[in-house]
Amino acid sequence: MPISAARRHNARGLATVEVLVAVAIIVMIGSLAVFTLGSTDRRMVARETADISLFLQQTRMRALELGRPIEIVVVGSEGRIAAGGLQHQVTRDMVLTPDEAQLVLQPTGASDGLTLQVAKGNHIGTVTLDWLTGRVDTQ
Repeated sequence: MPISAARRHNARGLATVEVLVAVAIIVMIGSLAVFTLGSTDRRMVARETADISLFLQQTRMRALELGRPIEIVVVGSEGRIAAGGLQHQVTRDMVLTPDEAQLVLQPTGASDGLTLQVAKGNHIGTVTLDWLTGRVDTQ
């Protein structure tokens, strides 16, 4: 069955519309990918501050359970936090400050207090250990 000229013309127009729709979808997916990849550093910093917060909270709970103080040592140049025989290693390419800190966390939660900063690129996260209560906060 032969195809009429009008039908061939409509088919070509439809192919053009399909190509335009496909290009629009590709552009939308590409722009979404750019926004998603752009916030990777921020998410990495947020995850690392949450991990450090959890590590310090676990250390406080261990001090309470054992009924004795636990020493916390921070070596920022190596990206390492040690407490009572356990360690937390900061993710590679992140900067941990201060360079060095050492404190004793009492079973009551009392200590000298501690403020740690984790940075990657322009994004900075802060973890604070309250000197009186031992409460851990993140920002």
